[in-house]
Amino acid sequence: MEEIVHDFFPFMRVYKDGRIVRLMGEGFVPPASDPETGVQIKDVEIDPQINLSARLYLPKNVDTLQKIPLFVYFHGGGFVIESASSPSYHKYISKVAAEAKVVIVSVNYRLAPEYLLPIAYEDSWLALKWVASHASDDGHEPWLKDHADFNRVYFGGDSAGGNIAHHIAIRVGLEKLDGMKLEGIFLACPFFWGKDPIDGEGENLGCKDIFEKLWLFVNPNSSGLDDPLINPEKDPKLSSLGCDKVVVYVAGKDSLRFRGFYYKEVLEKILRLILSAMAEIVHDLFPLIRVYKDGRIERLMGEGFVPPESDSETGVQIKDIEIDPEINLSARLYLPKNIDLVQKIPLFVYFHGGAFVIESSSSPTYHKHLSMVAAEAKVVIVSVNYRLAPEYPLPIAYEDSWIALKWIASHANGDGYEPWLKDHANYNRVYFGGDSAGGNIAHHMAIRVGLEKLEGVKLDGIFLACPYFWGKDLIDGEGANLFVKDCIDKLWLFANPNGSGLDDPLINPEKDPKLRSLGCEKVLVYVAGKDALRFRGLYYKEALEKSGWPGTVEVVEVKDEEHVFHLFAPEAENGMAMLKKLVCFLNQS
Repeated sequence: MEEIVHDFFPFMRVYKDGRIVRLMGEGFVPPASDPETGVQIKDVEIDPQINLSARLYLPKNVDTLQKIPLFVYFHGGGFVIESASSPSYHKYISKVAAEAKVVIVSVNYRLAPEYLLPIAYEDSWLALKWVASHASDDGHEPWLKDHADFNRVYFGGDSAGGNIAHHIAIRVGLEKLDGMKLEGIFLACPFFWGKDPIDGEGENLGCKDIFEKLWLFVNPNSSGLDDPLINPEKDPKLSSLGCDKVVVYVAGKDSLRFRGFYYKEVLEKILRLILSAMAEIVHDLFPLIRVYKDGRIERLMGEGFVPPESDSETGVQIKDIEIDPEINLSARLYLPKNIDLVQKIPLFVYFHGGAFVIESSSSPTYHKHLSMVAAEAKVVIVSVNYRLAPEYPLPIAYEDSWIALKWIASHANGDGYEPWLKDHANYNRVYFGGDSAGGNIAHHMAIRVGLEKLEGVKLDGIFLACPYFWGKDLIDGEGANLFVKDCIDKLWLFANPNGSGLDDPLINPEKDPKLRSLGCEKVLVYVAGKDALRFRGLYYKEALEKSGWPGTVEVVEVKDEEHVFHLFAPEAENGMAMLKKLVCFLNQS
């Protein structure tokens, strides 16, 4: 008899020679309409390169005008057996589709041990992103495009599939899926476990031993039986579960039932903690920042840091410098490789975005984009690290930026001490730029240059990417999403509590009597088709032209892109197109 090295009877066996024998879950039901329910069934490829697929179910007599809920299902089998096309699921999923009148996507993720965890989770997330692509009409599957209501999405699964549904719901809570609203999850006998037995788990040591061995077999690189993937209680991300309701079914004779009960208890405990914490939140500007009653400030994004080292891909040199240590004002400098020591190159002063409350010049958000700009345009870049609200409310960010500009200008006559600026920057070819709030700052710095001048500096133009401009009265399509409008309103009043409101000239260029003083000859503005700020970006051109400013302004709208898309995907097609346009802009003399 061949030697068995892993025996998980009645599920599977692994032999010494590497052979894997699955003892159940290997059957296959062809994807044909179910005769009992009339449900249509078909299989679709999601990513053939990794053999990722799904089985789709569509109930009969669906209204072609009224879309129906979407149920994404993850099959069970201990992560080692079963499939979306298994007989175990055919009748059950068909009946769910027929009775509930829902479109069902049953995900066929890859199995261990050939594909060890976390591959099943990654496959499931890829499948979900494919499903979500149909919410924006990017997807090609007609059953999803024509019939699924992406505002009424549910996840479900049994055993290991319940475990997956839970974790994918957490990932939705953390990362979101554009256009998809997850209403709830349904977990049938979910495969959760832990190192220390709870309640009656010790009654059947045989089952306990199998569960533990199985988990360590499918996820050998995990942190053990208290890994957050198997024990929800140990998961610091549990509070991010991205839905409003959960239904759990447990079976009285199932050893996993105790964890199913405990899962409810753990979720309720988390909910109590969240509600308690929310009671103490005085400013909730999710997903950017929260301020608590005790004065604590929690930045939820933009806190990363990239060391100031040469960029390996572009060869661009990078360093951080202090401008005024007393107020903690600094900047990050970028210098392209192989520059002429005699011929000086343009200077690009950049102001980062983040709604005046998050991000920095050393953030990962800006590292690749600015390195690519420096390399491709052959420009020296100074990225200003101004102070943030609410610790330093506006107009401090503007004042910091002006101090930084005066420090930069000091190098035009040789007084400054920074060699990259003294030796390489051409002060007759200076540009300002920024994204979102940084675009707002770049605009106002250009106005101040027009009014006050910077000795020795000639500002040629400014580049504004998805600039953060707004106003009290709605224009064009701004009323399409009142929730977003409310968020933008609150954010501005939070960052600038002492301003004159939503028509303050700092946020609404149309209301600025100094607009015609913009101190450059040309402006390039980029707006994104899916960005609520795009209408103000488009209107900015009209306001400038009406003001009597004598320069030229060009606005480029990129359809089907989100706010500051170029920062999150700088090497994608639209990001590269923007880079090419910016390079031309910075090199026009």
